[in-house]
Amino acid sequence: MYEAGFTVRPPRPEDAEKLAELMYRFYAFNEEFDPAWVLGENADIKAREEASKLASGETADIAFIAEFEGSIVGYIRGYLRALPMLKESIVGVITELYVHPRFRGKKIGALLIERFAEEARRRGASRIAAEIPSSNVVAERFYSKLGFRKFMTTFIREV
Repeated sequence: MYEAGFTVRPPRPEDAEKLAELMYRFYAFNEEFDPAWVLGENADIKAREEASKLASGETADIAFIAEFEGSIVGYIRGYLRALPMLKESIVGVITELYVHPRFRGKKIGALLIERFAEEARRRGASRIAAEIPSSNVVAERFYSKLGFRKFMTTFIREV
């Protein structure tokens, strides 16, 4: 079960600064796994802009934050993807999931995924998926433990 004291809720405008910090950390962490994830110039400013949009509801993204004793300790972000040729055509896609290192191992990631899945289902999804850098074995193990399986592979190259 989940540890007591954690709540999961949609982000609010006053959460934007702390959310931006966690978003930046998410991208910096994934930079370790794939050279295509190198942070761009002004990534901190862009993180603040993105967090502000999420926290004010300016996007159609699905987003939640995890809070412990008034501090934001994790977040999840994703979107709905339509695959109209499939029988179950709407998939909720997790694109970002980050839990502060001090709070890992407390099932916060699983709790965030549960809330994401509930909202994706409410919006018409019948499945959820997670996009992760292909070399991120930590994330791969985490998602596998939660019942995810490989579904699609993405290839990338410079143009």
